[in-house]
Amino acid sequence: MKNLQLITVLGAALALAACANSESSPEDASGNGGSSSGGATGQGGSTGAGGATGQGGSSGVTGSGGASTGGTTGSGGASTGGATGSGGATGTGGTVSTGGTTGSGGVTGSGGAAGSSGKGGATGSGGTTATGGTTGQGGSSGTTGAGGKGGATGSGGTTATGGTTGQGGSSGTTGAGGTTGTGGSGNAPGNASSVYPPPGGTNVCPDPQLRVTFSGAPSIGTSGLIQVFNSSGTAVSTVDVGASTYSTTNGGMTFNVQRPVYVDGNTVVVYLPSKPLGYNTTYYVNVASGAIKAPGGAAFVVSGTTAWRFTTAAAAPTNKTAIGVALDGSAPFCSLQGALDFIPANNTTATTVSIASGTYHEIVYFKSKQNVTIQGASETGTVIEGVNNNNLNPSTKGRALFGADSTNGLTIDSLTIYNQTPQGGSQAEAARIESCSKCVVTNSTIISYQDTLLWDGTIYAKNDLIEGNVDYVWGGGAVYFDSCEIRTINRSGGVIVQSRNAVGAYGYVFNNCKLTSDSVSTGIALARIDASAYPGSMVAYVNCQMTNNIAPVGWTLTGGTATSSLRFWEYKSVTTSGTAVDVSKRLSGSTQISDSQAATLMTPANVLGGWTPPGS
Repeated sequence: MKNLQLITVLGAALALAACANSESSPEDASGNGGSSSGGATGQGGSTGAGGATGQGGSSGVTGSGGASTGGTTGSGGASTGGATGSGGATGTGGTVSTGGTTGSGGVTGSGGAAGSSGKGGATGSGGTTATGGTTGQGGSSGTTGAGGKGGATGSGGTTATGGTTGQGGSSGTTGAGGTTGTGGSGNAPGNASSVYPPPGGTNVCPDPQLRVTFSGAPSIGTSGLIQVFNSSGTAVSTVDVGASTYSTTNGGMTFNVQRPVYVDGNTVVVYLPSKPLGYNTTYYVNVASGAIKAPGGAAFVVSGTTAWRFTTAAAAPTNKTAIGVALDGSAPFCSLQGALDFIPANNTTATTVSIASGTYHEIVYFKSKQNVTIQGASETGTVIEGVNNNNLNPSTKGRALFGADSTNGLTIDSLTIYNQTPQGGSQAEAARIESCSKCVVTNSTIISYQDTLLWDGTIYAKNDLIEGNVDYVWGGGAVYFDSCEIRTINRSGGVIVQSRNAVGAYGYVFNNCKLTSDSVSTGIALARIDASAYPGSMVAYVNCQMTNNIAPVGWTLTGGTATSSLRFWEYKSVTTSGTAVDVSKRLSGSTQISDSQAATLMTPANVLGGWTPPGS
């Protein structure tokens, strides 16, 4: 059971007004309030625990700031990427050359994308000089390297071709990776240290992010075009860094998005909206003066047809049951969305998408795809982050960072989903999963402020960290939270749950969970509801440990009167010191349930319609 104290680093400052309260969708009556955005920098501590740069994670995920986040034990560990842990049995990076003998902290050395337990750097892999194996696998960027480790600065060498078997992606579990590698001369254009796709590269994924790495910290300009052309000279994708609006179509849904250009450490990352590239095609990139600035402010400029030229893979992979994703091109896809788009609609065969360590700036959406497992390399190392909210895409289905519809049998494991919409930036689900039967979310961190989770169907969550502050667990589903941490941040008077289930149906059940908070968040409500609109709301806390910042009254009615249909239930709540919580002031109409009622709720199958989730 983790007890993470996360650091939020807001990737983009939106000057967005908070929404007014309404029951058509759970909203904060006071507009989400609060000028604090969860820590302006979220840096992982002045001592740089967790890696070579000491930054609090490339995404800095939770908004609690603090100089000591990352912890004395969370600095990546001296054995990460050690002499025996990388490469794996598949031999996909050489039997030696496994990331260096120390390799601690990984590339970013952050205190962990997830917080107080300081789980190490966001990648925590390899070491800065790992070479990816004696066969030079890993391609020109080599950021994941053999068996999911690799080296931070170009494992495999600048001319490596990847090898005939490809490398297993960061998790090394599916053998994801190109069959021929990416090749390329590795000669970066302009004043960059390296670029991806590499100049002259082949077998490039069809959904690459353009990555320009410098010797120091770059910046994004205020004007200028970044363009990708096909070999005939036709622009297939244009990003104008001076534009005020952008759009992308993901999974058949169109989203308004912020500027799709980001700075990750010393790298500028450019996402190409709507995944415009095809297979077996040669492209070249031009970057106009002013779009990207090298350290010190010098312009990064690329022109002509040869300086930054590459060719995509000849064809889509034939294996649709084990699909790899890696930012550096060591897998068939470079984005989660690209991999999900590859899975046929209404598929009948179980499919695993393995995502290498890294920060993926994506809005993700898919529907009608069954028995899909999304497997991250690690909870803190694989991060999906970005900004989406009701102001950008004003609908319940459009405003989530990660959205899934009618995806029965979905499993999500070992990753972070972080909606970076700032406090007061309107409703902004991090993970919206609807019409999902027998779905599982485990060992993951999910973060936003308002409406973090919207889950509907039958869903089982275990060992997760869920973070937010206003109705941040809501919907009409039967959802069982087992040994999770539910953390309220950055708000006085926050609310955890708004359950809209039917009379007599199960709603949200928390068993053996920890309810935590930062010091700002006082007077927290366990749940709230308008009983006149949703008289059957059901929320139960069984054997849960609760922060002292839970309001003594516990529960809130925003309208109507509690009747026997309303089930605000609690059983043997304890404080952080293990003593019984004083429930004498709890809301009239809430119930301290009996031993027999609690025993029923301790079995997930009783809540989830007879389904026994794996690992429960």
